[in-house]
Amino acid sequence: MHPGSRPAARRPRAGAEEKWTVHEWGTFTSLQDESGTAIGGINTDDEPVPPFVHRLDGFVLLNTSEVPGIFFQGAPSRHPDVTMRLETPVIYFHPPAAQTNLQTLSVEVKFRGGWLSEFYPDASLTVPGLDNGRFQFGRLLASTESRLAWNDLKIGGDWPLTEETSAHVWTSPRAVQAAMVQTTNGESEKFLFYRGVAHINAPLKISRDTDSGELLFRSQLEGLPVDKPLRIRSLWLVDIRPGGKIAFRPLPPVSPADDSEKILAHTPAGFAPGDYGSGNLDKLKASLLAALVAEGLYTDEAQALLNTWELSYFKSTGLRVFFLVPRAWTDFYLPLEISQPSDLNRVMVGRIELVTPGQRNLLREISGFSTNEISQDVFQLCTNYYGRFFSGMTNQPSAQQIREFNRDMAQVNAGQKPLAFFVSVPRTYQTYLDLGRFRNALILDEAKAHPTEGLTNFIATYRLQAWHPVQTPSHF
Repeated sequence: MHPGSRPAARRPRAGAEEKWTVHEWGTFTSLQDESGTAIGGINTDDEPVPPFVHRLDGFVLLNTSEVPGIFFQGAPSRHPDVTMRLETPVIYFHPPAAQTNLQTLSVEVKFRGGWLSEFYPDASLTVPGLDNGRFQFGRLLASTESRLAWNDLKIGGDWPLTEETSAHVWTSPRAVQAAMVQTTNGESEKFLFYRGVAHINAPLKISRDTDSGELLFRSQLEGLPVDKPLRIRSLWLVDIRPGGKIAFRPLPPVSPADDSEKILAHTPAGFAPGDYGSGNLDKLKASLLAALVAEGLYTDEAQALLNTWELSYFKSTGLRVFFLVPRAWTDFYLPLEISQPSDLNRVMVGRIELVTPGQRNLLREISGFSTNEISQDVFQLCTNYYGRFFSGMTNQPSAQQIREFNRDMAQVNAGQKPLAFFVSVPRTYQTYLDLGRFRNALILDEAKAHPTEGLTNFIATYRLQAWHPVQTPSHF
């Protein structure tokens, strides 16, 4: 089927012949320390979307480049208020089998405690701090609320896609049988897309018990107004080691409640060597896929979710917990309204990244670096980086070599390739890179809790300081 053609209608469920079926999926990501406390400054972008996507501001989400700030004049920093990322929710529309004419509807989504930062196709955006098209960074609070509205959308036409791209983060959601969507300005796509960052907590708090070596699961609902018990039916603990070895275990269902001290579940924090099997990646994907379909997604929608997050879910090293977010929690923090009667199914994956003993060891190692070691290594890194740059431009390279050099440098700077692909990385900085994709949030959190001369010098030398938002009364 041509990507811009209208798909055959799916069969609506019994009794819903006059309603459209609307499905949504996405991810809520947070980072928690050993006490289960959320760590701020995680406004990094694991899966950058194509440049045609509309943005609140280019610096709300930062790429995961391994190149330090010393090479970027005025480089933005991590925002300490960002304790959660709302990643790639997409909304699909499925018309009834008897529907043959175009339909018009409007969609509005709000984010309690967050900024909606990226979206496509174009929409009306309301965010505190956005004035005359310019966004003024300030505090991000639990009371902050932003809104996106797609008004007068046309659904079900045979329009071509407005934008072409090879980015898997965009082509994966397109590989779904769904009706085309078109805005009043002519932008056409197979789904509605949006993203955001927030200052809210995950519904689960996961701490590490030092005596038993177990992870303890507790509720973290913070007065969420619900009229019936919540239930998380599917959870997984996953560990991915350098080199791609994976171990995982499904966990029993839990029922979060107002009692934040009650232990809902517990499980060993680690895995035995024999748990890391070559076939575990496929088994984990199959387990997630089955759970997503059981929650109500169509198979191609569930597969699109997993394909979109292939890198962050299955290839990035670290210890993480996946769970399917209770619908009531999603509806409270991310209320969604559709103007036309619809059967709406929202399936969100919670992803909690856990700080590991290995990362703590790396932070202690960085803390012990002397001022002389850091100074020597930053000088060596600058020499390597700029030496590679100038040698690549002064040795009379061919036009093809210049293109390849520029491509490689751009990919490294954008976080699409590791820094070691471009230059040799000295020991002190490589130790920092070994912390993983949340390295800057981790080192800033450690420096705040346990400041040492080594951490202070390292952060200052490589320009890793956090953003210091100033609260603006007119905006907040």
